[in-house]
Amino acid sequence: MDGNKCFKLENSKYCSNFNGHYVIKRKGFNNTESFDQYLQKYFEFEDSYKKFLVDNFKCSNQNLPDFRYRRSFICNNYVVIPYISNNINLCESQISNDKNANIIPYCYTSCSAAVDSIEEIVKDKQYDCSQVEVQNRINGYKTSCKGNNSEVSECVLGMGDEIKYCGYSNNEDKKKYCQQNKAITDECCSDNYEADGYIFRKDKAGESSSKLTTVLFVLTLIASTIITVLLYIYRQKRSKKNIKYMRQLDDNQSENSTKLPYEDDEGNTSYTVKSSENNLFYVFHEYIPKINDEIQLNVSDIVRVKKIFDDGWAYGTNISTDCEGALPLACCIEYHSSISTMMMSYSAPPLGPVNHRESSLIT
Repeated sequence: MDGNKCFKLENSKYCSNFNGHYVIKRKGFNNTESFDQYLQKYFEFEDSYKKFLVDNFKCSNQNLPDFRYRRSFICNNYVVIPYISNNINLCESQISNDKNANIIPYCYTSCSAAVDSIEEIVKDKQYDCSQVEVQNRINGYKTSCKGNNSEVSECVLGMGDEIKYCGYSNNEDKKKYCQQNKAITDECCSDNYEADGYIFRKDKAGESSSKLTTVLFVLTLIASTIITVLLYIYRQKRSKKNIKYMRQLDDNQSENSTKLPYEDDEGNTSYTVKSSENNLFYVFHEYIPKINDEIQLNVSDIVRVKKIFDDGWAYGTNISTDCEGALPLACCIEYHSSISTMMMSYSAPPLGPVNHRESSLIT
């Protein structure tokens, strides 16, 4: 299109966030001064937005509520031509020759939020708006919003307090909006929300997301390290407690408390338990139960044996876990005078494999 069909918006009083855009000349304005004069009726007073709704939707009830992003939406509505999605191409020749031309579009999210807000108002019967105009104009506005590609790297979020108050001009309207739309997850309704300028930049949003991911990873790593250290300290304390407990019991242990298994000339093994008080064994190999009447053994656990069977199994209580049941003696060694002497002098008892259990707990 010929260059004289467009003018560059500069130092606009009402649409400052759109300065630098090239605007199609229309009936009513052909430069920035006439542009501002034309829009004055919609910006002059706090409730001037009502005239925009009355002019476009023929609403007879003047008691119209405010709509979201009204200032930026009205500006965008005249900076670009509604109902089409290729406005930038209409002034392409001038834009291409101007390195300082502003080609940042209005954000799709803000534009569609404004249209949804307007639609909700003008479709409400109490405001008596022309539904014919509603059908025609709302569809045109939505088409215009689609032209503001949601995948652009940067866009205009809004103007003035709109960014701070979820598209409204004051905190009261924002609170009302957030209260009525609790089911909608809107970032601006967060108590910690802070507006970060009127230009949305995708790379900056990505950078914030990346920083958050990094922080979460570091916090997770620190938490994992702390848990590992605490588990190590707990195991160390439990091991020391078990050793101390065995030493205390050993001081009172009688010589005939428990007899170790022995093998006769024919290779048969037998066991006797004369006391149920101090027949303690130390677990040097872990055992995981295979059936319900067996108990788990962990290295350094202490077991009090009540009965020993000929197949290498026994019945007793794991003092460390307070569990009672069957257990393989092949995983245990009788405690003598100290854990250090025990581990140095120990030789495995001549028991059969752990898996070949023939004993029963029913006597």
